[in-house]
Amino acid sequence: MITEVNGTMIDTSTTNDAVQKKNSITGKVEDLINEEDEITLEDLAPDGGWGWMIALAMILIMFTTIGPMSSFTIIFGDFFEDSGQAGFATSLSNSVFMVTYSIASLLTNTLLKRYSTRPVGIVGALVFALPNIVIAFVRNIYEMAFICLIQGFGLGLIFTITNTVFNSYFVKKRAKVMYASQVIIGLGGIIFPTLCEKMLPIYGFRGTAAIIGALSLHSVIGMIMMHPVEWHAKKLEDVRAEKAREKRQNISQELALSNRRSTIDTVHLSLKTKWNSLCSLKEGRSSEMPLLTETVKVSAQRVASVSAIENHGRAKSGSIWENLSKRTSAISAPSLVNLANRTTCILSDIQLFLEKNYSERQADKKNRGKEKKQNKEIIEKKEKQNKEVQEEEEKQDKEIQEKEEAQNIEKEQKMIGYITILRELVDMSLVKNFCFINLCFGVSFVCSSDFGFSFLLPLMMTDAGYPKTYAALSVTVSGIAELASKILLSVFTLIINIKSKYIFLAATILMGFARMGFLLCEHTLKGALITIALIGAVRSWLLVTQPLVIIEDLNIEKFASAYGINSVISSLVTIIFGAIVGIIKDWTGSNKMYQISLLVTNSVFILPWILQFIFVDFRKWRKQRAQKVNIMDHQWE
Repeated sequence: MITEVNGTMIDTSTTNDAVQKKNSITGKVEDLINEEDEITLEDLAPDGGWGWMIALAMILIMFTTIGPMSSFTIIFGDFFEDSGQAGFATSLSNSVFMVTYSIASLLTNTLLKRYSTRPVGIVGALVFALPNIVIAFVRNIYEMAFICLIQGFGLGLIFTITNTVFNSYFVKKRAKVMYASQVIIGLGGIIFPTLCEKMLPIYGFRGTAAIIGALSLHSVIGMIMMHPVEWHAKKLEDVRAEKAREKRQNISQELALSNRRSTIDTVHLSLKTKWNSLCSLKEGRSSEMPLLTETVKVSAQRVASVSAIENHGRAKSGSIWENLSKRTSAISAPSLVNLANRTTCILSDIQLFLEKNYSERQADKKNRGKEKKQNKEIIEKKEKQNKEVQEEEEKQDKEIQEKEEAQNIEKEQKMIGYITILRELVDMSLVKNFCFINLCFGVSFVCSSDFGFSFLLPLMMTDAGYPKTYAALSVTVSGIAELASKILLSVFTLIINIKSKYIFLAATILMGFARMGFLLCEHTLKGALITIALIGAVRSWLLVTQPLVIIEDLNIEKFASAYGINSVISSLVTIIFGAIVGIIKDWTGSNKMYQISLLVTNSVFILPWILQFIFVDFRKWRKQRAQKVNIMDHQWE
């Protein structure tokens, strides 16, 4: 809209926009000045220092605990075949293992609130390593299941504490350090199968199992190195100084933007407008004068009417007295005497009547007083009785109420205790977070499928007609491909910054195609080894990113609880669907049906993840991108 002011044309819309922009910039500067520096645990994370020793400890722990798992079937393959229930044995062992694993992961969050990380971690390492040695002496699959039950509890403590401490030390470098560490951990997939193949002819499967179990005692050394992050956190003064520098830079940028804005001309009122307002003021005053005059006239008329009424009343009362005096003067003397006598008689009769009525009233009053007194006594007795009955009833009601209140207090205390325990074990905000639960279920299904395939890969090779040396070779090839893929992933993340959950989704899809290739090519050694190498390469992208997928959008305080919830979900998936897949294998006696079942479990949550990334993550990305574009536009202006 264009307005003419003092002969000058001014675009008021442009002026208003400039004013609004200037006010917004001024408000931003004031907000930056008044903003308090909130220090979080992410700000205090060392991102180095003792964190490198934590990474080394994690490598040592994972190498000696998770690394030998790929060789478990190589060591106990004949033991499972002799039992005649290979599918049931693996499902039973995995199920009981995951039950105690999830319980330990949940308890870790509560234990870390009462104890330091190192004592809890050392206990977990011992609980895992000692049964890992004893498992060499099992005689049947049920004893093995019992050993796995104990091992699961130890590994639950180890895994949760290791990941929680590592992620507390690293924030900016978290993904890069994790991927590099996983490269070294991946060497276990190459070394242990070859080592087991060499030791089996010499020591037998029991001696080999005992040696591998003894190596897991190195996890105790790793747990001793797990210092709490508070010991090596950044100094609070350094963090505040860094935040103050960032605040000064932001304020200077906002002030630079405000100085580039054009000045705004002040719009003055025209003389015509002022004159019109003055005239309207005068007209308003002139219109008020007649109203005041009319009000005064009305009040004067009211006063005149009141005085006329008073004069009329006085004249009327004077005429009445005059008439009365005239009539009295006209009465004679004898008539007046008779009138006086009659009046006296009448007055005496009236006096007697009044005295009689007075005596009767006094008698009635006394009788009524007696009746009232009697009634009052009766009422008081009844009230006293009612009061006693009421007090007794109130006493009984009070006792009953106190008992009920005591019972309610006990129930409330029990409920509060249960709720407190539940809150210590589980963060309810994470349970209500649909995106987090969706990620946990997806990771659990994929990892359960991958673990089931890797666990029985040597048995599937021997069932396909290959000798045991080729079965061990398949595990070694998978480990080499896994290691090479981890190195490639580390280089990839150094060049491109991408979230772990997107890598995990891509690896899940690729894993489905690789498993289909193995299903079609397992009858030839060359095809089987190539597809196993592809599976190992893709598998590394799953295993490396899996610990980061569920926590990369959470705060440090929620890491332990997040891993606990994920372990519970993973246990449920393994117990239910792992058992179903194992039953299908034993019922059909076909490895192909077993592989198809694993393919289904691998692909269940691909679609829910894609929908979440489109409708949640993509919208967040667009919103952040729009904000960045607006900031760039302001800077160019």
